[in-house]
Amino acid sequence: MFGSEMLAGVALTTLPSVKMPGSILGPIAELMGYVYNMLFDGLHGMMTVGVLGFAIIIFTLIVKLILFPLMVKQQKSSFKMQMLQPELEKIKNKYKGKTDQLSQQKMAMEMQDFQKKNGISLMGGCLPLLVQLPILYALFYLFQNAYVYVDVIGQNYTDIANAILQIPADIRMEVFTPYAQSFVDMYKSVDVIKTSGFDMSRVGDVVMLVNYLGIDDWTSIMSQLGPHGNGLVELLASKNNIETFLTIPLVSAAGLKWPGVIIPVFAAVSTYAQSKIMMVMTPSANADPNNPAMAMTKTMTYVMPFMMGFFCISMPAGLGLYWTISNIFGIIQQVILQKHYKKKFAGEAA
Repeated sequence: MFGSEMLAGVALTTLPSVKMPGSILGPIAELMGYVYNMLFDGLHGMMTVGVLGFAIIIFTLIVKLILFPLMVKQQKSSFKMQMLQPELEKIKNKYKGKTDQLSQQKMAMEMQDFQKKNGISLMGGCLPLLVQLPILYALFYLFQNAYVYVDVIGQNYTDIANAILQIPADIRMEVFTPYAQSFVDMYKSVDVIKTSGFDMSRVGDVVMLVNYLGIDDWTSIMSQLGPHGNGLVELLASKNNIETFLTIPLVSAAGLKWPGVIIPVFAAVSTYAQSKIMMVMTPSANADPNNPAMAMTKTMTYVMPFMMGFFCISMPAGLGLYWTISNIFGIIQQVILQKHYKKKFAGEAA
């Protein structure tokens, strides 16, 4: 399976990947990859350490600014809900004591009509999250295959692959074959592996292996290679400087070990904090157990933090960092808009 040597380079645009987005998410991932690559190149010209992390933070800010009109609409709807709560209570009192199904249906219909008439979003706090889901899925592919979308990382991986191919064949095969076999076993059902196989003599295939290997793998590999790994030392140091942010490798799964576990914990805590603030903004509506929108919001408030924390354990740490920073920016936006609309609607009510 792992054939003869081949030292020819490959164009970055032809680097293969075991996981690529489909026809729907593909264009989103390509657009984000294009913007992210330009941002990364600009930062890489100014710094050499933690570039990936700082690029994610700035990229997150750009995404939040693009989605800001949606946040404004959601916050405005939440404050309208508070202002119009007395009218909603009148509808409830109209059907007070009527527990039959027909009366409950009529009450629900009247409340929905009233909300629509006054521009109150029935989706409540869930809408911004739903809009972000396609972005999250696209970013998953971007961060997991950063070498495909970011030229600097792609060139670094290609240089590492070529350096590996320059190691004597017998030593190279002895050291890397177990890792290559593990890689193939994991992705044997993926099209690129099924159709083309895996060849340790192809630069593109070795690049995929480089993306697969983690820090612990490289530590073991370098100890086995000894002097034959001298050509990799500087390249791996560059790889580490680019991809590591606050000692956390962002292209690898966060996992449950220190310090990577910080990412899922922060993702869960920030998700809960943002959802809780959103609930506090509509205290009167939260007390109504019959409000389906509020019931959904309450459920999401407690379920989503666990879901995001769990997902971030096995996802690239860069995605967890994006989600955490996105939540922090979202909280800041909520606080600012809350003060704005509180003052505005208080004036209108007066």
